[in-house]
Amino acid sequence: MASPELAIAKAALSASLFRADPVSLSRPDVETLFPLLDATIAQCSRHNVQSCKNWIMANVAPSPARCASLAKYLIVLSKSFSTDAAPRPSLKRKRLHILYLLSDALHHAARTNFRACAETWAPHVVTLMAAAASFDKCPKHKAKLESLISLWAEKQYFSAQVESQLRDAVSTDGTITAVTQAEATPAAASLKIAKDAPYRLPASHGDPSTPWYDLPMGTWLPHLTPNSARPMVPDRIRPIQLSAGLADAPLVDAVKTLLRHANRIYANSSATTDPDAHDVGDGILEDINELGERFVVDQATGDVLRADTYYGWSRPFCEKMRAPKGFLCRHRRLHHHLSKVIRKTEEATTAVEGDFEE
Repeated sequence: MASPELAIAKAALSASLFRADPVSLSRPDVETLFPLLDATIAQCSRHNVQSCKNWIMANVAPSPARCASLAKYLIVLSKSFSTDAAPRPSLKRKRLHILYLLSDALHHAARTNFRACAETWAPHVVTLMAAAASFDKCPKHKAKLESLISLWAEKQYFSAQVESQLRDAVSTDGTITAVTQAEATPAAASLKIAKDAPYRLPASHGDPSTPWYDLPMGTWLPHLTPNSARPMVPDRIRPIQLSAGLADAPLVDAVKTLLRHANRIYANSSATTDPDAHDVGDGILEDINELGERFVVDQATGDVLRADTYYGWSRPFCEKMRAPKGFLCRHRRLHHHLSKVIRKTEEATTAVEGDFEE
């Protein structure tokens, strides 16, 4: 089963490919990449490497953002491989195949003047090299990595500083040097600044160049009619135009609440810091049920005090839908009454017919 990190990295890579940077790709085109990657990692043959490399050069290399998304996906993918010794190829060979694929892509990028590939991949290649070198007592494997680094140094794909980091990663069995960690500090600082930045609304919700079936689900809401079986018209589904600028306080609070609830799914019950969570004291049990709901129940009475989940309908919504009221309730009572009248009429008709037959 794919890890949540791998699913997120795959979604981020797919989103960058859907974006018009420079040209938006269709979903079938995007889905072509992942089988090519799997085939190349499983068997690093000439045909597999060339097929995957050609796809990358045609659809990823022209965009630095896509290059970064692909590199991040490959890092998460290399960490998600099973450590079991039974599968073939082995873990170290799979990670080596990823480096071989990037090496071929770097060679083609240098020939076609796509220098952005090497510049964007440089910090990520160090991480991939460290993952491939994190094996003890593998002299032949380490020799292949050193040969690959020597080839890159000869072709001058990366700067001398990056080459030094690559060699250090191999010589220290996958330990990234302090220089690399220091370089990651500004990225962490910029991430903190981005989190502290005010929430802003975009000009539109959805990309105008994206097909209707790849638009956000919210763009369907204006075309859904309650209690109607009429289908939506795909040609009318368009991105929603918004008033660009700072988001309102209620909207910001709603987004933060949604993110907190999503984070609680992967957090331990004892370690949660959700300010909306109820205090769990004596006689109160907090657990996760079969539906994936995080619920709080009173052990004395058995009453569910709280239950929520990021997926599906909320408990208050389900209770509201089950409550008999309004037109729907009257319609059900009328339907039930008519059914009883029809049934009694049929019984009376059958009895009369029986009397005539006698």
